[in-house]
Amino acid sequence: MRLVISLVLVAMLAATSMAASLTSATQATIKSLSSLSGSKFDVAFMQAFIPVHEEAVEIAMAATLNADHTQLLKWNQVVVERKNEQVRTMIAMLKASGARPAKRNVGVQTASVKKMRQLKDAALEKAYIPLMASHLEQSAALAQLASKKASRPELRALAAKIVKQENQDAATLRSWLKAWYKK
Repeated sequence: MRLVISLVLVAMLAATSMAASLTSATQATIKSLSSLSGSKFDVAFMQAFIPVHEEAVEIAMAATLNADHTQLLKWNQVVVERKNEQVRTMIAMLKASGARPAKRNVGVQTASVKKMRQLKDAALEKAYIPLMASHLEQSAALAQLASKKASRPELRALAAKIVKQENQDAATLRSWLKAWYKK
């Protein structure tokens, strides 16, 4: 059964053309989550996903300090608000399941956050945009699994919404990078 699930997962990732861009950490998380089912999957997914979302918020907030383009600043604000709301929703779902987040990244200065705080203007945007686009693609890959495998309908729906939005946002960021910096 695990082999079948693994093959389906690989096919899904190949179809979305993200397989090559997934980090080893994301691949390991997907592999670990794939072996779970029911409420165990739901809880483990949210416990793994919440810190990913929170790190993205911290990175976006750090980049907002010194970015050049107003369009990017407005996008950051929308993303921060959306991800914070999704985290609150997942925390409420965890609480209803008798669980809580395993790790939190609120206010945590990861290496990516520190890097964003050191850069300014075009240099910041040239580093931030591909970093955040990749981060969004990692989130979409994790959420893709939950959109198919979660036992709670509301978690499947949230995950499907995240997949769609994260992929759209990654494409938007990459188009801005190309338009603004000819990359």
